[in-house]
Amino acid sequence: MPKNTIIIAAGGTGGHLYPALAVAELIREQRPDVRMVFVGTKDRIESKEVPKAGFPFHPIDIQAPRKSMASLVVFPFRFTKALFDCLGLMSRERPIAMLGAGAYLSVPVGLAAWAFHVPIALLEINSVPGTANTFLARLADKLFLAYREAAARFVPRVSSSATVCGTPVRAGLGAPRFSKEEARTAFGLEASRTSILVFGGSLGARPINEAMRSSVQEFNAHGYNVLWQTGKSANVTELQKEFSGLANVCIREYIYEMEQAYRAADLVVCRAGASSLAELARLGKPAVLVPWSGAMANHQEHNARAFEETGAALVLRDDEVRSKLAKTVLDVLRQPRELERMSEAMKRCDHPDAAAIVAEWLLGRKR
Repeated sequence: MPKNTIIIAAGGTGGHLYPALAVAELIREQRPDVRMVFVGTKDRIESKEVPKAGFPFHPIDIQAPRKSMASLVVFPFRFTKALFDCLGLMSRERPIAMLGAGAYLSVPVGLAAWAFHVPIALLEINSVPGTANTFLARLADKLFLAYREAAARFVPRVSSSATVCGTPVRAGLGAPRFSKEEARTAFGLEASRTSILVFGGSLGARPINEAMRSSVQEFNAHGYNVLWQTGKSANVTELQKEFSGLANVCIREYIYEMEQAYRAADLVVCRAGASSLAELARLGKPAVLVPWSGAMANHQEHNARAFEETGAALVLRDDEVRSKLAKTVLDVLRQPRELERMSEAMKRCDHPDAAAIVAEWLLGRKR
């Protein structure tokens, strides 16, 4: 009998990839006899992170259609090629199930799975669903949601039986491998100082970076550590030089030791991607959220407001973060009881069983 295989289409961004990896890692732990094959693009985050996590990776050549004429002309040809590639993959692997995590690359994978009568599950981690999942829901057998309100945007056939499970988070996150003081010291920060972690994703977030550039000295003057991931959108060398005279300020283009960075932090300033929010909830980290104004259907602000309503976070829009970040952060940090209250509220937003719920359905399709 052939080995049970699950096809997972995830990538483009860490927000789409990491929840799917969380499910895959749990399945590998529970059922090492099940083979999981990830499908993604060859030049995005999944091409590096999936092999690093130890899973087979099948790259396809596809890009989301852009507004340029050249992109619109090329897209149908690329999509058709990707679809036939995925049909070939389904033919070879004969999977027991397919999981789509929402990226545009999941569409040809989902169509190929449907053509081979493979059960399809979709994971939607945003309060406002993306185009890929909205389209594939017409073919899907199961829908997993992080936010209940997202169900209304899907076809009744799958939304009526959707499971609201939260966003899967990788199991190792939050394991007590080091103390807060050890984590701070690892970044060259003072072990006893209250610490602010700032990041805007691997590419960075220009409004957050601009706000930080005008706030770092004030944070430092009030005795706080600053751990700042700029991403590629900023000139990290220039910023490191500009603030080289300040002790207890660590500026990096990318922080690979993200779990350690979370551990070091008392307050986090970041975008409101669903994956980041799930990680904050797992770790109980209070946050100042700056939702990306360019997100489809403004879904990041919807995500952020849901956390704000619980008391776990404060929200600043892109157009106000530069003028309000310093005051907002300092006001929170001056109130230890408020910080603790936000932390407890953030912990209540956690869904520790999310990965297990998705994994159980996928494994239930076994031969």
